[in-house]
Amino acid sequence: MTHPAPTEPHDHGPEHNHAVHTSAHLAAPARPARSVLAWPAWLRVLAVLPVVLALWLAVGWTNAGVVAW
Repeated sequence: MTHPAPTEPHDHGPEHNHAVHTSAHLAAPARPARSVLAWPAWLRVLAVLPVVLALWLAVGWTNAGVVAW
């Protein structure tokens, strides 16, 4: 169901109450935060560990042929 813009006049009929309609939208439960910072520490470590290992291996592979001065 789409609603017209607030500036446009509209009519839903005599039995429609905007206060009830608005309160139904306000009573909807909020979705939980999906931030990585809200994750437990061990889960954040598991999420970052593959990237850190890949970077570490890439640096080691790049330096494998380098001879010290």
